[in-house]
Amino acid sequence: MHGLLAASSAFFLLHLFPSTPLRRRSVAIAGEGVYSAAFSILSLAALYWAVVEFNAASPGEKLWSMPVWWIWPKVGLILFASILLVGGLLTPNPSSPGAEKVLEKRDASGGIFAITRHPVMWGFAIWAVAHLLSQGTVRSLLFFGALAATALIGSWLQQRRKRVTVPGWADFEARTSFVPFAAMADGRAHLSFAQLGWWRVAIGVAVWAAMLHFHAWIAGVPALS
Repeated sequence: MHGLLAASSAFFLLHLFPSTPLRRRSVAIAGEGVYSAAFSILSLAALYWAVVEFNAASPGEKLWSMPVWWIWPKVGLILFASILLVGGLLTPNPSSPGAEKVLEKRDASGGIFAITRHPVMWGFAIWAVAHLLSQGTVRSLLFFGALAATALIGSWLQQRRKRVTVPGWADFEARTSFVPFAAMADGRAHLSFAQLGWWRVAIGVAVWAAMLHFHAWIAGVPALS
């Protein structure tokens, strides 16, 4: 369990690095391309380490148990997470490199970003929390808790940096929300299915269905368990 704690902590702390002044110094020394490549490699290595340690660790003490009916909200949450992930990855994303060009478009805050300005990170977080709640063990708390915390805290810190460094980000932030559906609830955003794209939703549903079908092969346990 100590190995999992170390790996999960390393993954979390690594993703706080871009929000520190050290990122700017690293880019100045190595260049944006080298920095991005190195950060991606380190992120994948840390994630791989955490997965290995998760599989090697015993589940530990059972902290809670969910009722039988929880499986259906869990499946729904993971479907929503899949649509957020796919929609965020297949739509020009103001949070990714080259954000300045994306924010020049009038519809930059539409589509999937009407739901949340960080669809990919919220997709990861919702997926992680759904699994954490289902398993309720010390092992799952360390692993899935670290993934959820990394996604949400990392994206929160990222937007603080972008307010200063990215022209147009403040306007994009004013028309969107961090918390899903919050901007829609207060009238700042309106979800257009045409901008969202039926094909993105269809791919998200297909990915969700594939995860359900192959879950036992990938994780060793059926998805509906």
